[in-house]
Amino acid sequence: MEKKYLYEINFVRAIACLLVVMVHVGARFYGAYDESHTTLTNFFNQISRIGTPLFAVMSGFLLYNQMAKKHFKVSHFLKSRMVKIISPFVVWSLFYLAFDYFNGIEVFPDWSNSSEVADFTYQFITGESYFHLYFISLVIQFYFLFLIIRKWMNLKTITFATILSIYVNYLFVTNNFEVNNEYVNSFINSRTFLLQWIYYFMLGALLVKLWPYIHQFLLKKSNQMFTLITGLFVLIFSVLDYHSHQQIINSNENLLHFITIPIAFIVLISLYYQLIFWKDFIMEGFIKLGNMSMGIYLIHPFVITLYQWYAPYDVFAEPIYIIPFHIMVVFICIVLLKIISFLPFSQYIVTLVKSNRKNIQYNMAESRNLIRSSN
Repeated sequence: MEKKYLYEINFVRAIACLLVVMVHVGARFYGAYDESHTTLTNFFNQISRIGTPLFAVMSGFLLYNQMAKKHFKVSHFLKSRMVKIISPFVVWSLFYLAFDYFNGIEVFPDWSNSSEVADFTYQFITGESYFHLYFISLVIQFYFLFLIIRKWMNLKTITFATILSIYVNYLFVTNNFEVNNEYVNSFINSRTFLLQWIYYFMLGALLVKLWPYIHQFLLKKSNQMFTLITGLFVLIFSVLDYHSHQQIINSNENLLHFITIPIAFIVLISLYYQLIFWKDFIMEGFIKLGNMSMGIYLIHPFVITLYQWYAPYDVFAEPIYIIPFHIMVVFICIVLLKIISFLPFSQYIVTLVKSNRKNIQYNMAESRNLIRSSN
């Protein structure tokens, strides 16, 4: 049987994935309702915006956890990232460019015009080929940062770096910086830039160092309940905050996330420890969804568009339809990813982590026994 895997993190990734899809489904309702939200669609759209910061936290967490658990080799790491991240990024950037082109949108430059080619190259590299690909460009920046600072990251330096990153992150999301180069100027003031998200990445690294304490704390059922109640109050506060200004705030620009994201992480871990006492197939589903999360992230805008075009009903007829719209998009994404997984060289197209049911059940049983013995 395999060693203990942190399926808790798979669960967090699954929830983050569902939230990100909801943000983009909600955005379609916003557009359909003359660029305004109903109370229901505004709730789903805004409360789901913790999904992208949670993905950024997971990037930091998984990188540093990998380094802590294994003998780290830079050559193996670079080769792995080339297959799992950079190749799918290129493939889907080209796919979405072609998709727009065949739908009458002019996306390719005049190749004889150096200025247009430069603009196109900048947009491709920074993930502007389609609205969601910026995050993959951001993840690649996380990898470069990780390679630079990994050797100096003990608990003290990570704690200091995380505290410092709060200020740096705040500085970049609340100010507009001017430099002479138009591309650099555009880049550092965009949500693609590393320092617009640096806090969440460093928080992920810090959570790896704090994991033994978090894990031990949440084994107690009384602490689980306290955590969930705290999370409920934070959720209510967030809803009131969104309702008070009734406007869309991008995930990296909401300063409230500096507080809510670490709380959301702890709450979701606590929720995992509660749900593993339910039916195994429910948690197995979430864990497998977490393994497919990057693939779902890459293809879900395409699926959203197709469903909007071809659904056998008016998907925007009622605000409540946002729920079946979301469910169907996730379901179709899963089916498409299963189909893609059978294609030759599928590992270069989408990032899919294989799930082993016996290992999942074994590790959930192990967690249940630890919780029982701690109470």
